[in-house]
Amino acid sequence: MTRVERRLRKHGEFVRAQRSGRRVGTPHFTLLVAAQPPPPRPARLGLVVGRRVGSAVRRNRVKRLCRECFRGLPELLPTGVDLVVIAREGAPELGLAEVRAEWRAVETLLKKRAAEAVARAAGPDHPPAPVAPGAPAAPAPGRPRNR
Repeated sequence: MTRVERRLRKHGEFVRAQRSGRRVGTPHFTLLVAAQPPPPRPARLGLVVGRRVGSAVRRNRVKRLCRECFRGLPELLPTGVDLVVIAREGAPELGLAEVRAEWRAVETLLKKRAAEAVARAAGPDHPPAPVAPGAPAAPAPGRPRNR
């Protein structure tokens, strides 16, 4: 039996997730949810913990906490989705329970963003995701947006 890799490790995987991913913010983390390239695999985790967060010891502690939280919440994301976690200042002061609470607080939004990312990656033959009432409509394909 082969082991399924549950972590993003290559630069290209991070770049793809950051370009096509949907953002969800918490007080100490920015979570990016992106569809995986085919074939779908179990959800994978990528971590970005910059020097601004603290010393190497503190950064590694944040990474360990995030990996443990991801392992402990298998229902957080569906199959075929990558999660990139960007740690913000203040993250090293958190314990596992606080990290888990922050991620649980945005769980429904994460699942919604995951569905949007998978639908977007499915292509034009897939029906568009429903738009919330009062939300601005998406620009027509092929036309530049005014900025």
